[in-house]
Amino acid sequence: MSLQSTADLLRASDVLLRQDRYRDALGCVLQAFALADREPALLIPLCQRLRRFNECGRALSLIAKADPDRFPSAAERTELASLASRCGDQALAEAWIDHAVRINPVHAPAQYLRGVVAMFRGDMAQARFALSACLAIAPDFAQAHWVLSTLPDDHGTGDADAPARIRASLARTQPGGVDEAYLQFALHNALHGLGRYDEAWNALEHGCELRGTQMPHDPRAAEALFAGLESLYTPEFLEPVVAPVGDYTPIFIVGMHRSGTTLLERILGGHPLVADGGESYAFTAQLDLAADHKATGAIDATTLQRIAAADFTAIGAGFLDASRWRARGRPFLTEKLPANLLNAGLIAKALPQAKLIRVVRDPMDTCFSNLRTFFTGAATYSHDQAQLAAHFLRCEWLAQHLHRTMPGRMLDIAYDDLVSGTEAAVRRVFDFCGLPFAPEALDVGRASGDVATASTTSVREGILRDRGGAWRPYVRRLQPMREALEASRTGV
Repeated sequence: MSLQSTADLLRASDVLLRQDRYRDALGCVLQAFALADREPALLIPLCQRLRRFNECGRALSLIAKADPDRFPSAAERTELASLASRCGDQALAEAWIDHAVRINPVHAPAQYLRGVVAMFRGDMAQARFALSACLAIAPDFAQAHWVLSTLPDDHGTGDADAPARIRASLARTQPGGVDEAYLQFALHNALHGLGRYDEAWNALEHGCELRGTQMPHDPRAAEALFAGLESLYTPEFLEPVVAPVGDYTPIFIVGMHRSGTTLLERILGGHPLVADGGESYAFTAQLDLAADHKATGAIDATTLQRIAAADFTAIGAGFLDASRWRARGRPFLTEKLPANLLNAGLIAKALPQAKLIRVVRDPMDTCFSNLRTFFTGAATYSHDQAQLAAHFLRCEWLAQHLHRTMPGRMLDIAYDDLVSGTEAAVRRVFDFCGLPFAPEALDVGRASGDVATASTTSVREGILRDRGGAWRPYVRRLQPMREALEASRTGV
């Protein structure tokens, strides 16, 4: 196919992706990237496609050199800021937010994004200020209510006025939509912080019902996927390939969402030899390329079916090449995508030099934290107690299967050890990675470094020893999940 314009290439990529021709779709986007200087007006749709294919380094290179004068609206500049943030460059995102606000200081999405980026960068006062400014401009900006509800208040006593503000917005919001779900989760957070647990539960339950409808989960498909992983992950299959040559060592941090993976990455990122790469689907992108299929999530049934015969040396080399920009010249790079637990065997095979670390946290603490987190585009199991418990148990089973089939390849580290016996636990992690001990890494509350995950606020408070048990005020309501988790322990 001979396509001459960026617009033609982007349209062709969309069509090819719908036909499940991943390689050809990616090829069109890369051709469009090569033509980027010819058609700067199409920078935004091009960068949107690059991010879709996890080509974030290329997208950031275009955004960094773009001329703001070519984007005369605050909405365009805010979208470029959002793309920079989602690609992992919060400083570049801040610069484009400034460009947007210069044009229109009362552009609510720009103020919202300013608050989110400030939160990622650890400036909670600025985050609260910008989010409040957003709500002053647009009182029903549901995402702003939700993000604001996750931030610690100045006095640690909760915002007594927040529930009334959120309920007023709920009264004006179209029922059944994503905005209502955001507001219900925000209301839960606000009421939970005030100790009004019965009302908080009602809001959480309603929010979960909405998300369950908006992001349905297929438990049979999930069960089949885990069974397929068991069949694939045999000792013979998991024999590693010859390690692809790279100038840094990846450290994959895996486990359940909300299990402490961000805390561990924050510790590792404080080591002078380690670049904290954050969460990306960089390894999944290499699986997608090998399988010629864009997976749903970290891996799906189609990828699993096609991947056994793949060239794993090429997968490993592709990951190292695509992620090199995130390493920033350091000899170690963290890749903290919890769902890569499902890919752990494939990672071990393709990257024999990679380090795999799983963070393990108390089942109820982990599952309740998942239940009350508003996930976008991930963790569809998290809105139903039974499905959430089943996913936790499947992940635990998969981890034990991996320990049996590739012994010594993945380190389990307990969240409780990280917070109660921090230095000893961190020394174990550093020894496993081949890193010398660096005491400065224990300062997780440091101002430096960005944290763009759901744990961004809590991890900035340092190592907290009293985060467990948030579920206890709801113990009666959580009986289905608790019984499922406890039954697995006793073998019932």
